[in-house]
Amino acid sequence: MKHDEVVAALKIIADKGLAINLSKDDLQSLISYKLIEVAKGEENERSPASTLTKKGKVMLKANSKA
Repeated sequence: MKHDEVVAALKIIADKGLAINLSKDDLQSLISYKLIEVAKGEENERSPASTLTKKGKVMLKANSKA
């Protein structure tokens, strides 16, 4: 994923609480970089319920336009 795509994905997850329109590989990348956490039991869902970690919130805030 490119940097802009990561920021866009983090914004969607922050707004909706769901990992919408992300491939399994992209979702795994965000999880491996500890930017998001997926709710227990939703790991195999198409759009799993997700929350931003502290690291994800910091990255989103740093890349948001004021």
